[in-house]
Amino acid sequence: MKRIATSTLFCLSSVCALAGPPMADVIHRPVKATAQAPTGVIGFSVSHMDRSVDPRQDFYAYANGNWLKRLVIPDAESEIGGFSMLGANLDAQLQQLAVQASQGRAAKGSPTQQVGDYYRAALDMRQRDAAGLQPIQADLDWAARASGPADLAQLSLRLHASAGSSPLLRLTSMPDMKDSSRTLLILQMGTLQLTNDQYSDPAAQKIRDLYVGYITRVHQQLGDAPDVAAAKARTILAMETELAAPRLTPAHEWDAAFIYNLLTVDEAQALIPAIDLRAMAAAARLTLPDRVQVRDLAGTKALQRLLASRPAQDVQTWLRWSVLALHADNLGQPWFQLSQDYQRQRDGLAASRPLERLAVQALTNQLYHPMSQLYVQRHFTDATRREVTQMVGHIKDEFARRLKSNPWLDAPTRAAALVKLSKVDIQVGYPKRWIDFSSVDIRADDHVGNSQRLAAFQLQRDLGKIGKPTVNERFSDAGHTTPTSVNAAYDTAFNGIDISAAIVQPPFFTPGADPVVNYCTMGAVVGHELTHGFDSMGRQYDAQGNLRDWWTPQATAEFKKRNDLLVAQYSQFQLLPGLNQDGALTLGENTADLGGITLAHAALHRALQRKFKGKPQPKVDGLSIDQRCFVAWAQLWIFKARDEYIRMLAAVDVHGNSVVRGYAPLMNLDAFHKAFGTRPGDAMWRKPADRVRIW
Repeated sequence: MKRIATSTLFCLSSVCALAGPPMADVIHRPVKATAQAPTGVIGFSVSHMDRSVDPRQDFYAYANGNWLKRLVIPDAESEIGGFSMLGANLDAQLQQLAVQASQGRAAKGSPTQQVGDYYRAALDMRQRDAAGLQPIQADLDWAARASGPADLAQLSLRLHASAGSSPLLRLTSMPDMKDSSRTLLILQMGTLQLTNDQYSDPAAQKIRDLYVGYITRVHQQLGDAPDVAAAKARTILAMETELAAPRLTPAHEWDAAFIYNLLTVDEAQALIPAIDLRAMAAAARLTLPDRVQVRDLAGTKALQRLLASRPAQDVQTWLRWSVLALHADNLGQPWFQLSQDYQRQRDGLAASRPLERLAVQALTNQLYHPMSQLYVQRHFTDATRREVTQMVGHIKDEFARRLKSNPWLDAPTRAAALVKLSKVDIQVGYPKRWIDFSSVDIRADDHVGNSQRLAAFQLQRDLGKIGKPTVNERFSDAGHTTPTSVNAAYDTAFNGIDISAAIVQPPFFTPGADPVVNYCTMGAVVGHELTHGFDSMGRQYDAQGNLRDWWTPQATAEFKKRNDLLVAQYSQFQLLPGLNQDGALTLGENTADLGGITLAHAALHRALQRKFKGKPQPKVDGLSIDQRCFVAWAQLWIFKARDEYIRMLAAVDVHGNSVVRGYAPLMNLDAFHKAFGTRPGDAMWRKPADRVRIW
């Protein structure tokens, strides 16, 4: 799952990594890259299987072996798998829509006009080159002279409103964790250019060297002599390293015990006197509420120490660099190419993504609802929506049955859990009400300006929610829950699940196909998200989305006992030599995977019982119902990745790696062991007493 900063979301996938079977050497390694993504069947197919492999010894290779032999990582990618292959297909669909929109005429402010003109401007490198740094010159000038609390406050707000982020602080909104009916002002840390661990991990020294080289080249382009540019780069790295060290770890970023720090404005200001919070709010035309949630106390204090101790010239150098780094991918040459070259080298790639695909991804991220409107009109049918919605009902009913019979839940906790489950609102495809972007001026000859105006629009909408009753805007978290995101997500604040239109296609779902496959892929996705409402974090929120302990001490102890077993299991999986999965970091996602396939498998059998009245069903392609189910699950997680990517994800991603996800949950299911006849001594065997059963 991936936690999102607008509210507590748990998503099916962000990115995953490569691993081998338990306690075994690393397997399934990518051998080479290729310039093109492979074509062929995406999703379940017996042709993907390698039946020469004993499923009792290496189930992942049995289910995916032939596919793994054929798949190679494209030159411009860090990995290849079910999510990324669907993502590539989706981008092609979106690009076709963008091209068509760019070729016609449409009313100003309409989705077609905005999508088409944004795409045209993004591809117009001649105009971007000619504009040079002029579109961001005002921000560069601010950064070069910022010297006091008011200056820093206004610069931080300016950057958030023009680039969508800031290296200093960000003002955002989200529902109050303890009262989801109201919306709080959130004080969040600014954006750094590396992940926190990459600033200090010895294994990331190459990345730090590349980063310093990138900063140096940028400053040389700005006119600095090589030695001056290199000195500035070293200073910037040192400052960002100082800021990164005390920040929240990935395991704590969504832990209420660490992030729910509700302070008065004066108390928050006392943490960071170097930035005038009232001036920042004034620049945003925001009336400060009585209290502010400061998400990262240690990170905020570290920022104060840096601003108070570093010479103003160093701070200005860092801020000026940050302005360029935040905007580089939207500028013309040489800035765009410098950024692309650095990212390619950092990620160990042989090529960068083509401009057309970058443009589509940028427009989908910023014009998320206008683009989604065009997408669902073309590619998402009412029949598909009805079919998935029916499956959703079956999975939810199955969860209720299991809650009623769960042997370790006591009566009070069981009753509260059933109430919470009954109130989970699951929507499929797209929202009932679209966000209106028509007021944003999108021009065919101003790519940076388009991006800046959309960032300002988004910030204004976000801050406009503060102090008002919470409005649940469905499918609106760009890149995570929008209809064009390959994802599904549970939101603790609203106790709801969004299943995007884009994910309702192979490898996750095929309309009218074998229900065994659809249940054990898309059905498992639904079960995964439902389980998030009851995992180690989701269980802390009640049916109304409020942070409240509704568990008895006895039920909590039983739940923790099972969680501890799951942490121990996953911590044994090796990703690379000397690098194991972090079972504690990935606990919530591992719990959801186990719950997802458990619920989907049980609901499948109940659906087949209704359909065939208990009549035995023949094998298909030599596979029984349960065998097809578990092979389909494993094929959903087909994956190869580069070492750089594996290491980065292992440190920061709350999802388990995809290969582990393909077989690890199954080892806890009695039905899996029965379906494939595992026995003591087999690599896939797990003693019944060691099999974790939670939901």
